Amino acid sequence: MRIGFISNAEEEEFVWAHENGISCVEFNTAGTPESVENLLAKKDAIIQWKKKYGVDISHVGVYGWDRISENAEVRQQADRYLRKVIDFVADIKAPLITTGGGELSGRGLWECCNALAEVIAPAVHYAEENGLKFAFYNCHWTNFVIGPEAWSILLSMFPSVGIKFDPSHPRYDGKNWESQLAEWGHRVYHTHAKDTLFINGKPFEDVPAGLGDTHWGHFMALLHHHNYTGDINIEPHSRTWHGARMFEGILIAKRHLEQFL
Repeated sequence: MRIGFISNAEEEEFVWAHENGISCVEFNTAGTPESVENLLAKKDAIIQWKKKYGVDISHVGVYGWDRISENAEVRQQADRYLRKVIDFVADIKAPLITTGGGELSGRGLWECCNALAEVIAPAVHYAEENGLKFAFYNCHWTNFVIGPEAWSILLSMFPSVGIKFDPSHPRYDGKNWESQLAEWGHRVYHTHAKDTLFINGKPFEDVPAGLGDTHWGHFMALLHHHNYTGDINIEPHSRTWHGARMFEGILIAKRHLEQFL
């Protein structure tokens, strides 16, 4: 296992990662063409930074696209930009791409799983042809593939597809992330480390790992149980730990997680 963080694809972050013994970063795109194109435009620079600073790219996320929209144009655009990112990920020699399934929009889970299977199968095949693994993230951002109910259907249809797991999302849903990870850890290809702090039973803030309510020892124990060998990328997602303090928060989380490696 390696500890990395979510990067904005800036050279200063590669420099900082190198200086602080962090061996990998990841990139994420939002559900707009501009977000994808902005990342793709940095491809040559990213390849140079990766080589210059010795920092790998562990994964690229393609978030916020409604892949099962009833609007054919929306579906086609989502597929087109997913394929663009697949090409990008292959070119920068990262091993994994993750995305979501789209919105339920009042439809049943089985109906949506079947609709997604139909539209996503060519993209999964295309990614694997390019030497990549494929996974679904577990947050709600234009995505219904967030937990065991959907995984039990969809992942049985795609034995090679996995999960990008972040314990904060089931925590916010009132679900037991430990039970989910215990049962499904064998299908986890990538993880995010984002802690949650609840005050008087209400969400207060996302904080660096070790400063909130998540028991990261349990998290790591379950990853070890499943012989997980992927990356654990810290997600700087906090109203306190951002801007000039983002790197400080990453170091706090890194120090806490390292004790379990």
